[in-house]
Amino acid sequence: MSSVAVNTIAAESVAGPGTALSAAIATGLGLLHVLQVYTSCMVTLAVWDWLACLQMEWHRIWKRKFSLVKFLYLWTRYYGLLAFGLNLWLFNGEITETRCKSLHYLIAATSMWVTLGSEAILAVRTHAFLGRKPLIGYTLTAMLFGEMGYLLYVSVAGVHQNPVLVGDKGPCTASDAPGKHVVMGYWIAPVAFDLICMALTGWKALQLQQMGVKSRLATIFVREGLFYFLAVAGVNVLNAAFMFQSNANIQNINSYLALVLSQVLCCRLVLNLRAPDASHSNVEYNTTTPSARFPPASRKTDPNVLPLNSMKRNSYPENDNDYGGVKVQVEVEHDSPSRESDKPHYVV
Repeated sequence: MSSVAVNTIAAESVAGPGTALSAAIATGLGLLHVLQVYTSCMVTLAVWDWLACLQMEWHRIWKRKFSLVKFLYLWTRYYGLLAFGLNLWLFNGEITETRCKSLHYLIAATSMWVTLGSEAILAVRTHAFLGRKPLIGYTLTAMLFGEMGYLLYVSVAGVHQNPVLVGDKGPCTASDAPGKHVVMGYWIAPVAFDLICMALTGWKALQLQQMGVKSRLATIFVREGLFYFLAVAGVNVLNAAFMFQSNANIQNINSYLALVLSQVLCCRLVLNLRAPDASHSNVEYNTTTPSARFPPASRKTDPNVLPLNSMKRNSYPENDNDYGGVKVQVEVEHDSPSRESDKPHYVV
């Protein structure tokens, strides 16, 4: 028997055959089934990506020394999988309405930390790409805390428990309160943060291009950062638009696509930036530009700073960390001998 027929029978058992109420209940059950299947597929995608990246993760994350990026990666990857599993149980379990009153807050409250983990990774990489300037770091940190406060508010005060359609047990789901659009901000806030990070990255990349600097590491960061922004922003805007749907069962139908996509793409960004081919010999100097009057080898360099521009015009740099006002700070990480590399890695 098809799920449509089952939904119709269940609806008619509550509201009677051929009534408008039974048709509405059958439609709601059908949309709930779509939400369950969609969410299950997205969680499967997150697990598949984790398994596909295990070998890279072992060499590029677990075997590296502890750092903030390593912590954020492990948090986003593994806490994300736990949060997705918890929400999958809520969406597919048989839970009483009374119990759901305390559990439905967990849907947004647990998922928000996955989003913040992805945003923190993007913030740290953007900060490094812009030369680790303190003002940029303080600004991005303040923005992250502001986003965290708003997401906490939405998780506690904005979500509304959806009623069980048939019987006294069913999936525990949540959405906006009737006539409200507070949860819409849950998806718009990350878009605003990502847009600022992408704008800063694009500005820095344009500055480097004008100076005649070609960096493979910078190319990877800009290319994948742009793809991350377009993909995640597009889905989050779609989620915000769905919040205006009158049917509560369809309002959050794309929510897990946004959560899983941000987790997967951010983890991939970290792994790709730590790839040996992106770390070695990743800077080229365009000696035809006016600013490149001296070869890079003729100046003294700091081993912890990767200069992305040749000498200043008509003068040597005032200090080892200043190259025409442009610098990108890096961490030098030494791996233990492995199949990937036993050489130093320069990681933005």
